Amino acid sequence: MLSLIEHPWLLFPVLLVGLTLVVEAGLRLRDAASPGMDEERQSLIESARSGLSVLLSLLLGFSLPMALSHYEQRRQLVTDEANAIAMVEQRAQPLPEPFRSNILQLVREYVDARIDFAKGALNGHAVLAAIDHAKHLQNEMLQQTVMLVQQNPNVVTPIFAQALGGLGDLTEQRLAAAEKRIPGAIWLVLILISVLTCFVVGYSMRRRMLLAMIVVPLTVAIVLALVSELDSPRSGFIHAEQLSMERLQMDLRMETTER
Repeated sequence: MLSLIEHPWLLFPVLLVGLTLVVEAGLRLRDAASPGMDEERQSLIESARSGLSVLLSLLLGFSLPMALSHYEQRRQLVTDEANAIAMVEQRAQPLPEPFRSNILQLVREYVDARIDFAKGALNGHAVLAAIDHAKHLQNEMLQQTVMLVQQNPNVVTPIFAQALGGLGDLTEQRLAAAEKRIPGAIWLVLILISVLTCFVVGYSMRRRMLLAMIVVPLTVAIVLALVSELDSPRSGFIHAEQLSMERLQMDLRMETTER
């Protein structure tokens, strides 16, 4: 079940069908074991159902903000990195030739590598390749800076080197944010409590009603699928937008065309 968390589009139907079957199992067990349940026992079962429903609601309410914070962090880091790259590009403008042209070309390639990192597939090969390419470009820009200091030291170079130093930190921060997920133990507790709640819901039903049988599984499946969407950076339909990086990429390409 935990492997399905990486695939929210598959998690929803599996949860919906599975939890509905659990409700059906609870209903059938009641019919087989306690067909003539008295009111006192019925009241106890309904109390247990209410308590489990409240507990499940609290757990779902706890997991959703956790996943949302991870998603928001990934979005903010995209903007921060785009701003940092734009700062490097701006501070490279006053540098003497040929260092200026070389570094600006490397900056354009660096933006492409970082966009490739965000669009990498779930298998990780494209992600690792994009990370290696970005680190290679960072080293090339650093080498250009060292050569500039040796051949033509000036007051602009330290400012540029300071801006360049921030790119490596943001690369690691974005990678760490992509790896920051809701722990598997929490997912296991959520699924177990969901199964137990659905079973008690079925066991507490006096007769079969389709709406009553499906409402809890449907609600749980929707919420957990949404949590999985927000918590999965490279699968599903909800992703941290790369608008800042894409705008920067377009601006750099337009500057190249104008030259």
